[in-house]
Amino acid sequence: MRRRLWISIGALLLICGAVYAVDTIVPSFKAQPELTTLLPEGALLSIEARDFSSLLHDWNSSDEKRAWLTSDNHADFSDSHLFTRLSQAQDEFSTATGLPTDASLLERVAGKQSCLGLYDIGNLEFVYVTRLDQSQIEATPLWQMRGKFEQRTEAGTPFYVHTDVQSMRTAAFAARDGWLILGTREDLVAGVLDRLSGATSHSLASEGWYIEAIKQAAGERGDLRMALNLDKIVATPYFRSYWVQQNITEMKQYVSAVSDLYRTSSTYREERVLLRRAGVPTVSQGDVQSIAALAPDDTAFYEAQASPTSENVVEALRENLLEVKPTHGQDAFSTAPTEAAAQDAGSKAQLDVRIDQAPVAATQVDAYQPLRALILANAPDTLLEVHTAHASEQGVFVSFQSAIALSAPRDWNESVVRDALTSALPSSLTTARLGANWEKRSSASGEYMALDGTVPLYLAIQGKQLLLANDSTLLEQILARRQKSASIAGKDGVTYTALFRHTPQQQSNFRRLMSQLDRAGHNGGADQQASTTGEKPSFFSGNVASFSRVFAKVESEQIVEKDQGAKVTQTVTYQWTH
Repeated sequence: MRRRLWISIGALLLICGAVYAVDTIVPSFKAQPELTTLLPEGALLSIEARDFSSLLHDWNSSDEKRAWLTSDNHADFSDSHLFTRLSQAQDEFSTATGLPTDASLLERVAGKQSCLGLYDIGNLEFVYVTRLDQSQIEATPLWQMRGKFEQRTEAGTPFYVHTDVQSMRTAAFAARDGWLILGTREDLVAGVLDRLSGATSHSLASEGWYIEAIKQAAGERGDLRMALNLDKIVATPYFRSYWVQQNITEMKQYVSAVSDLYRTSSTYREERVLLRRAGVPTVSQGDVQSIAALAPDDTAFYEAQASPTSENVVEALRENLLEVKPTHGQDAFSTAPTEAAAQDAGSKAQLDVRIDQAPVAATQVDAYQPLRALILANAPDTLLEVHTAHASEQGVFVSFQSAIALSAPRDWNESVVRDALTSALPSSLTTARLGANWEKRSSASGEYMALDGTVPLYLAIQGKQLLLANDSTLLEQILARRQKSASIAGKDGVTYTALFRHTPQQQSNFRRLMSQLDRAGHNGGADQQASTTGEKPSFFSGNVASFSRVFAKVESEQIVEKDQGAKVTQTVTYQWTH
């Protein structure tokens, strides 16, 4: 269900290789769509910028860049296989050009309107076109070293090529009519020159997938625009290896996508369109705005989805409310078992035990079967998950509170719901339903039921709505918001929405929680900042928490999705503090 928060990160990882070859780290390429008429056909994706130099300047002067370069997250990434591969490609490109392809070079070749086409992810094959004054082009290190390159001519314009014989990495560049062209293949640079000369050739802009994707992009193009040929990208082994979400099966339903980013001083807004393959059915129907309004204003994270499957609902109930997980997994033996562990060899007291009969196997009972049957019978049309965190009064420990709301076409039967929930409780927590009785409670928000056992579980049924939580205060907050929820018509066709709050208080709770997780796994425990000892940082309190610090100014992220059958639209809004 959290799968929707994926395409920005995943798509940026896809282009990271090509961009990194000239040493940039952030999503900063994009221009205006007419530039894609200059790119030869066959690109897996294109990235355009209205003003690449301004975007690059904003990144280089940002607090986020300075914080990230000294963070544990960056240190861990620098030790990864992906970083090694990208660094190797960068070194090879530097050898082919005869000068360092670093941030300094990137700044010199970053013009106004710019466009990048990526043609091969594994070999990092790309072509880059940018608008620069002739004086700026002649001041670039590449142009000043052109005498050391082999000269070619295409469409009456000279261009320059050099291939490193050891790595077989090629660097090629040209300049024409105020455009600088840089690529990793000779034919790509020549192809751009052909199109600049007016030659009638097929281009990226004339490909069917690109035409359809751009046609579906509503409104004015953004400061950045990215178009992706998902039909080809998803099939590559690099996508399967490096796609963060690993939801390959889900991604196969889409043939293309386009994303526009709009920036203001306080918000970044991303408008996405994903086009489905012909014949793939709509996944979600309905509107979730009404049920999403039940989430309290201080919720750390919530998500609401339409048309959840019964297994999704049962999984959400099990993971968030019903299943008590052990603190540690059972350790596997890495050496010979100890003497105590080897006592199962037998003893004289077992001499009368028959070994020619199989032991009686205990019948496996699916404790969740009554709950599954209940969910199937009521067929919920919307599901809401709410998660929040609170620090203890001493400020040492952080606890998670979770709630789930289900809306169905028919009323819920309270006694059936209680019995199904009780049956689903782990057998280790109750015997013959001892400690698994329900008692009624009253509050200013309304009445609800509470489980009297060791598992904190609270239940309220309001006709077609079923509300469950592991914290009574959270459930009462949700009950109090029912009137506001009912006032929202919910006719906009929003089939999924989620909100992540990253306020200072939530950041503090988040980092304490990360520290707790590392303590539980015996990986340190302090709220670690960037490591200066050379040791690998702890994953949660070091790597993950440092990423939160880097983007401390991001106050919230919200996604709103509409499944319209042939296409899915998503609006992602990042709210920044000043």
